[in-house]
Amino acid sequence: MRNRLARAARMGSMAAAVGLVAGCSPFRTHAPASHVTVPRQFTQAGMTAAQPPTDMTRWWEAWHDPGLTHAVETALAASPDIRIARDRVLEARAMHTVVRSALYPTVGATGNMMGGDIDWRDADGLPDSNRSTDGHLAGITASWEPDLFGGRHADAKAAKDGVKAEEEYFHGVQMVIAADAADSYLRAQGVQRQIALTDQGIATLGQLRAYGQARFASGQATAADVRMVEQKLSEMKARRPLLVARLDLMRRRLAVLSGQTPEGLAAPPTPPAYFVPPAPVGQMPDTVLERRPDVRARRDQVDAALNRLKSAKTDLLPRFGLEFFGGDGRLHFDGIPGLSGTGGLIALTTYLPIFTANRIQARIHAASARLDAAVAGYDKSLLHALAEVEDSYENRLGLDARDVELTRAQAQAGQVAHDMAGLYAGGQRTLGDVLQARMQALDAQGAVLSNQDTRTQATIQLARVLGGGWQEATPVSH
Repeated sequence: MRNRLARAARMGSMAAAVGLVAGCSPFRTHAPASHVTVPRQFTQAGMTAAQPPTDMTRWWEAWHDPGLTHAVETALAASPDIRIARDRVLEARAMHTVVRSALYPTVGATGNMMGGDIDWRDADGLPDSNRSTDGHLAGITASWEPDLFGGRHADAKAAKDGVKAEEEYFHGVQMVIAADAADSYLRAQGVQRQIALTDQGIATLGQLRAYGQARFASGQATAADVRMVEQKLSEMKARRPLLVARLDLMRRRLAVLSGQTPEGLAAPPTPPAYFVPPAPVGQMPDTVLERRPDVRARRDQVDAALNRLKSAKTDLLPRFGLEFFGGDGRLHFDGIPGLSGTGGLIALTTYLPIFTANRIQARIHAASARLDAAVAGYDKSLLHALAEVEDSYENRLGLDARDVELTRAQAQAGQVAHDMAGLYAGGQRTLGDVLQARMQALDAQGAVLSNQDTRTQATIQLARVLGGGWQEATPVSH
């Protein structure tokens, strides 16, 4: 009993000595500094930090369109891309658990049973007798490799950073799905307005054709004038099938984004009057970069690469391990007293690399290069994000200014068409003049609608590059 107590004391002292230095690392490894200086404000936005920032979390609600809100939220809830991104997060979390398990002891139970016959021989080598034998061995095993220099802790931190990067990827998918759903929904409304304008043009040209035919019958118009109107009417009718096909395309895209079959989406309602919210204000570069999931993911990848480099460096140092076995065993032969016993064994193992043909050093160099590449990727994401915001702001503001002029041109073209009809009725203009004025008025309306659609898309793009459309909620398993 006294010997067992002494062995237990030695085991405890050994474990304590190992544990005292656990987690200590001689390496002080740092990531290279970023080369990007973040500006204080966006040039194209023309705004200052004094303005209250627009909340970008649910930016689509600024349209005040319940149908749009429903379309976006349905896509966020049911998109297959969202499910894929969620499962990637769950996989990364599981792998983090696997990596972290290396920090703890492994304990297991073992057992063996044996039995058989043995032919005993005498001194002359002749068979003497046949005896049976049986035995068993059962016990508990435990092993632990203490993380003396922090290598396994660094691996666990790298895996945790990988989880965070996947969570940011999930947020980025949310952001893209919200933008795509809003884009498809609002594009569909734009196509509906173009179809309505086309129908209006078909009706107008139909009336003009009837009017021209009546004037031709009375000798006040030529056959060429009537054929010209009919040609324009045919061209106008030819536009409609393509617009209907574009509308169906937008509807099918929205159905797929929402996890529905293309055939299952209901026909869209009549669109409301055109509206686009003003450009977001109060957005500062530092807050935008902190909000964008792609930039955040790049930052997590830098942290992961840094911890992998730390882990690679610890491979140059000794590794220690503790192993223990305790159990009970028995061995018995017929006619011979059996052997049995209970006991335990403990061992301290160590390994120090001496010659590896520079394998460890090469792994360190590779990890260092990956860290530098991760920092360069982070810098690239910063520059790309800043440029995207500047481009999107400039595009939206330019389209706003263009809308003012196109609206003025539309009003002027409508007035010209009205005046031309009066002059034609008074015999001062031809039917061709009236037709040209009507077509120019329709084209002016079409240009306004086209610019409205482009403004809508630019506003959605601006919301996306500003990092809006996702929330901090993390995915959970189902």
